[in-house]
Amino acid sequence: MKKSADIPLVFFHNGPSQAIVTACIAQAKAAGSKRIFVISDRIGPWAVLPGVQHFPFAHAEKYGALEFRSVFVNYSSYSESYASVIFEKFFALRALFAMFSLDRLLYVDSDVLLYKSVQELNSVYTCDFTGTSFPIDNHETVSAGFLFLNPKVCEFICSDLISTYSTDEGRERLQQLWERKKTIDPQFGVCEMDFMGFLRDSGQFHYQRVNEGNPCIDGALNDLEGCVGENGLKKIAYENGMPYGIREKTGEKVFFYNLHMQGGLKYLAIHHAQINKFYKRLLYALWRLENRGLLKWPKGSLCRVKN
Repeated sequence: MKKSADIPLVFFHNGPSQAIVTACIAQAKAAGSKRIFVISDRIGPWAVLPGVQHFPFAHAEKYGALEFRSVFVNYSSYSESYASVIFEKFFALRALFAMFSLDRLLYVDSDVLLYKSVQELNSVYTCDFTGTSFPIDNHETVSAGFLFLNPKVCEFICSDLISTYSTDEGRERLQQLWERKKTIDPQFGVCEMDFMGFLRDSGQFHYQRVNEGNPCIDGALNDLEGCVGENGLKKIAYENGMPYGIREKTGEKVFFYNLHMQGGLKYLAIHHAQINKFYKRLLYALWRLENRGLLKWPKGSLCRVKN
């Protein structure tokens, strides 16, 4: 394994709301993360930030995404193209591993704000999603939106996605899962989180988060997780620019290593990022223009692959 200083941070985002991605990247840089990739189908304002490299999502097609797309069945209420992209990001990560000869990375969704650098997170989050050498403990599983990966695990996930969707047995299992999910909430469906659960339940893979104690990693802002809430969200107080919550049962103060602005809360990322007020106002203005369809960021490539 390379030194932690060499571990890159990877964001993934397709479509508009590039200003929100920029806020998350600016926050990651403020936390001390130096090497950042953005897997995206277009350029955004983040492209001007030093140390940030665009990796075109189209590279995924050469590393299995086209094969996956040919067998994909949409078991969800999402559009087929959107539902497929949820899984295809792993093929983009596979391409990134291969084209940059990486042996470890931290992948986060584009609505995640980090308050610790990748190096600091790596010292806490000591295992890859492999489980082969890490004992099962009382940690809970994390979402697929905050994940340390190595090439071996990424390769397995990609192969598992293709094999599951290309076999009658796999598709039947997904159809049954989708039928169960529809009885709970018909607005959603089978997603990458389900595959994380499949792999965890197989006993071959394990991944962790620090959830019940202090610190917290990857808790969504709209998931109270036993913390004091306010208007349906975790009540956040800042000390020296760092976010804290309070455990409802014990009154214990909890430091959050990250804030996850899930779903419709994404626009809040701009307001919680540790950036100056002018930049916040600029990003919020850009987001409003994007949201109204008055601003579209160009599709293109800024990828500089090192051989």
